[in-house]
Amino acid sequence: MKPNNMKENILLTATDLMIKNGIKNTSLADIAKAVDISKGTLYYHYSSKDDLISDIANMHLMAITNAALDCVCNIDSDASNEQMINLIMDKISTIEGRGRIHMYILCEAITSNDDLREEIKLKYIEWRNTIKSELIKTNKKDAEALSFLLVSIIDGLVVQGLLKTEKIPYESIANFLVSRFI
Repeated sequence: MKPNNMKENILLTATDLMIKNGIKNTSLADIAKAVDISKGTLYYHYSSKDDLISDIANMHLMAITNAALDCVCNIDSDASNEQMINLIMDKISTIEGRGRIHMYILCEAITSNDDLREEIKLKYIEWRNTIKSELIKTNKKDAEALSFLLVSIIDGLVVQGLLKTEKIPYESIANFLVSRFI
């Protein structure tokens, strides 16, 4: 993706650096150097590393929310439960590519950044409620419980994907969910 402006360039570069080095091991000086700007220019756009991390988290969580919403909105009201779960699981497999920054952001929020934790908490609620409202539109029973389960599954599968312990059988997982919970 080509950045449209300086702030977007900073965000994308900082995200890449944080994916590569981790949040704690990426300084504002590293980011300024990689963007080829002065620290003063960086501070013009972001007064602190926490502000930058907040924007990265928002950008990242918005991408995941949009992917989940796109997935749920594309579910035909006549779709079988199995088709619905297969579509969701297929979308989850594409979210895995964002997994590393997702885990870094969650770790930062859980261990040391209370403001980020609050932002992420609200995003998770928004994300789950979006899924729930779309499931309700397709007349899926137990939409609230299923929305919690899907968010939990996404997080768990992202972790497993990052660990690369084994190939994730998305179709089998979808079939299991359909047979047991829907």
